[in-house]
Amino acid sequence: MPDPGPASARPLAPEFEVLAAEAGRHGGFLRVLIDLRRQVDFGAVIARQARNRVPRSQARAETLALLESFSARETARVQDALDALIDEGLVEYYRPLRFMARVFVSARPAALERLRALPDVAAVIPEFDSVREARRRAGSAGPMLAPPVPPGDSWGIELLGLRALWDDGIDGRGVIVGSLDSGVIGAHDAFRGAESPRASWYDPERGSTRPTDSAPHGSHVLACALGRTVDGRALGAAPGARWAAALANPFNSYNNVTMSLATDWMIFDARPDVVLGAWGHGKASCDDRDRPLIEAMRATGIVPVFAAGNDGPDPASVQAPAGLPGWAPPGGGPLVVAAVDRDRRVIDASSRGPSPCGAARPLPDVAAPGWELPVPTGGGPRALSLASGTSMAVGWVGGVVALMFQVAPELPVTEAERIVRETARDLPPPGVDPASGYGLVDPARAVEAARAWRAR
Repeated sequence: MPDPGPASARPLAPEFEVLAAEAGRHGGFLRVLIDLRRQVDFGAVIARQARNRVPRSQARAETLALLESFSARETARVQDALDALIDEGLVEYYRPLRFMARVFVSARPAALERLRALPDVAAVIPEFDSVREARRRAGSAGPMLAPPVPPGDSWGIELLGLRALWDDGIDGRGVIVGSLDSGVIGAHDAFRGAESPRASWYDPERGSTRPTDSAPHGSHVLACALGRTVDGRALGAAPGARWAAALANPFNSYNNVTMSLATDWMIFDARPDVVLGAWGHGKASCDDRDRPLIEAMRATGIVPVFAAGNDGPDPASVQAPAGLPGWAPPGGGPLVVAAVDRDRRVIDASSRGPSPCGAARPLPDVAAPGWELPVPTGGGPRALSLASGTSMAVGWVGGVVALMFQVAPELPVTEAERIVRETARDLPPPGVDPASGYGLVDPARAVEAARAWRAR
């Protein structure tokens, strides 16, 4: 990737002035991210994988090894300086990350200029928290709570024709679904016993070992992907899949530090097959801060699924990272999901395309159930409520990807993305449109296409 030049060539972000004042009231340390000048060219890696049809397990193994060695080599260039700052009391601790050449540092304000002056440093990035910065928008990709839960299965199961697949043994078994969100209610019947056997829970804030949900937004989304039956009521698309969850967005508030730490754990320790990305940065946002972590996931065999956002029905209201351009291969990129009701109508709140950021491909990609769906909530191991929004739709599409990987474990990420788009059932108006994209996600057709790929 092009060298962005040294951080010393640019002034410190103005946010540091406010954060430094806060640090003076709270122990004197700031949490910052340091990005180094040399980074892996993810676009080139993903393009090569697609061009050579590299099996997913091979892509994962090769890229994990590449990232770990590359990041270790690059972060070693600044470790002596960081150790010296620790000796001076200006840095409390630091932690090199692996998914990119980035270092998480707890530092005093007086260390910022020293960090910025290091020749290998491209950027010193302040911690960003959407609540603290008063940038939480009513139109975020969060849930909209609804009335009491009616009896019976989630209506999304019948709409998507999932029971026929389950009867054939296609329920996501052997597949891991990752959640980078507000956590998960691990004690809920929808999730109990479905933890990933590799690594299932990570809390970068407090280091808790008991899976909990601070919102409970993460539990809502994850249940639509793989929720087990609760009191005879089926909840999600792939009830045989396992989950791995990280508390990336405490209280459903985006935080770039916890998101980076959680992503690093997710990619290297949990190693899921699909990740649910039910967050965004506001109406028509083109904020590209999440691009490296999404590219790292795609390069390591993980399909990221993102919410279009809940800022509709205005045109060009898709929010970042869903609406970002420039993914490899051209015309591809992470799946972007709109929300429909039980009558297959795109809900008003679902964000519309085209991309406000100049993405050439149509957005959103597909639509999925996203209106008054039964999901776990606080209040006991079987407590349910109803929730709506494009976040719920992310869960259903993530579950469909899990079904595809069950029948075709080596299906490359870019092929999985293509299949989900091309097998969707068209919704009115005819053709690809800025409300529903290619149409309603179709599990049976997607699984059939995945099987056909495996048989080639």
